[in-house]
Amino acid sequence: MDDATRLDRLAEEYWDRAMATSPTTATLLGDHRFDDRLPRLDPDSLQQQRDDLVATASAARALDLDDPSDRLTRDLLVHEADEGIAHLDLEIQTGAIDPFLGVHTGLVQAASQTGAATAEQADALLERHRQVPRLFDEVAARNRDRMGRGLTPAAICVERVVGQVEAYLASDLDDDPFVAITVPDEVADDWRDRMRTLVDEVVRPAYAAHLQFVRDEVLPVARDDEHVGLMHQPGGDERYATLARMHTSLDVDPEEVHQIGRIDAEEELPREWDEIGRSALGVGDLPTLFERLRTDEDLRYADGDAMVAHAEEVIERAWAAIDGWFAARPQAPCQVKPVPASLAPAMPPAYYFPPAEDGSRPGTYFINTHEADERGRYLYEGIAFHEAIPGHHFDRTLAQELTDVPTFRRYGSHTAHAEGWGLYTERLADEMGLYSSDLDRLGMLSADAWRAGRLVVDTGLHAKGWSRQQAIDWMVRWTPIPRAVIEQEVDRYIGMAGQALSYKMGQRHIFQLRSEAQQALGPDFDIAAFHDAVLVRGGMPLDLLTASVHDQLGM
Repeated sequence: MDDATRLDRLAEEYWDRAMATSPTTATLLGDHRFDDRLPRLDPDSLQQQRDDLVATASAARALDLDDPSDRLTRDLLVHEADEGIAHLDLEIQTGAIDPFLGVHTGLVQAASQTGAATAEQADALLERHRQVPRLFDEVAARNRDRMGRGLTPAAICVERVVGQVEAYLASDLDDDPFVAITVPDEVADDWRDRMRTLVDEVVRPAYAAHLQFVRDEVLPVARDDEHVGLMHQPGGDERYATLARMHTSLDVDPEEVHQIGRIDAEEELPREWDEIGRSALGVGDLPTLFERLRTDEDLRYADGDAMVAHAEEVIERAWAAIDGWFAARPQAPCQVKPVPASLAPAMPPAYYFPPAEDGSRPGTYFINTHEADERGRYLYEGIAFHEAIPGHHFDRTLAQELTDVPTFRRYGSHTAHAEGWGLYTERLADEMGLYSSDLDRLGMLSADAWRAGRLVVDTGLHAKGWSRQQAIDWMVRWTPIPRAVIEQEVDRYIGMAGQALSYKMGQRHIFQLRSEAQQALGPDFDIAAFHDAVLVRGGMPLDLLTASVHDQLGM
């Protein structure tokens, strides 16, 4: 067997193990081999995962390959295995008590997107959800161990988990996302009766037990609002450095990143705020402009239906403008759906789920319609470009639709590439003339200020010792984001340390690549070819993306 064949086999074995250890992800992707399973978080299972990843990375490094595409696959496989090892070694984000990373959230999110095409798949999903108590027991055991070593979560994140679980337990059983899973019509009535019983007798009691554990054991030892950053945990500085590197795929210095964000938000963006603010609202003064954007009720949505309708119109408009800017385009459609009601109060304004491989679900732009009348309409064109078209529906779905690469490359999402691309497309949409008005262009500036602020606040919290209130106050001063959203976002950065750095650092890198290509190619530079080069080989860390773009464009 030659090394190219060994690589193919190694890549598929890696992917099969990844799906077996993340069975809910497999189901969402249309792989139904593991529909009867939930993840395992016990020490022996996690150690086996780590051992497998170490073996994969070692075997991949040993391969001698001539073909450039094979070498890229090998380098990506090594990177993914190494990142998986680093994630397990971090400990703190596996089974976290967190409103975004927590098992309680993941189960509901997965159920809201899960469907069964056959009676066998439907029965397997019943078996899956019988294991919810076991999974919560493993979460509790992991957290007891971590807390015993001083690795405690922040109290504000724990309090948000309490609110989420209480909201779920208070929701109507008939509207439960587990009960609402789509199954074949011929088994639907009987299956739904069985799932309703299972949820009532097994799933909800497990959630209730988890709530009691979180209230009684986790909350009393959680870190207060003055000590929310990782630097206040044992080994926190090293963990934060690892997370910053993982999410940016760059060797970044937190102080340097902090200053990049401050210069962007405090010095460069105010010039654009003044110009566009005067055009849109006759206001250039930053505090006055931000107060207007936060408080003017005429700038808000009437209700959730209006939010969804606007998103659908924006996506349709963006799709119609793709010619000349992209040659490659996704085959799967993109739909708009509201965030599930039980999760919405603690979730971000929007997010994207890629389509299922089996065609059972299109790409989905989830928009948070909770308290719609408090949400500024001017923000949501930029959000739709980022999360849907030409943002994540392009980068994630084009990768998924590749046919000549191993499966792991089709589904691998590298944060700085994906989120950098999403933020890049908000500015690209302005070049494409997609914003309806200067008011909507203020939404673009708001998003840029938001992501620059993430550089400041994430590093401030985790590397400089900022309090939660200090982070909130900075965001209030330098962005027009509503205070309630700022508080929610700051709490996200507290629990998902490092992830917030990926957006702006990735965007900066893609613009830098574009500038390099324009300089190298001169009049031969083609924007559609550049965008395709960024996307058509799938997600990758920024160093490999740079080499890939240079190769494709002949730089």
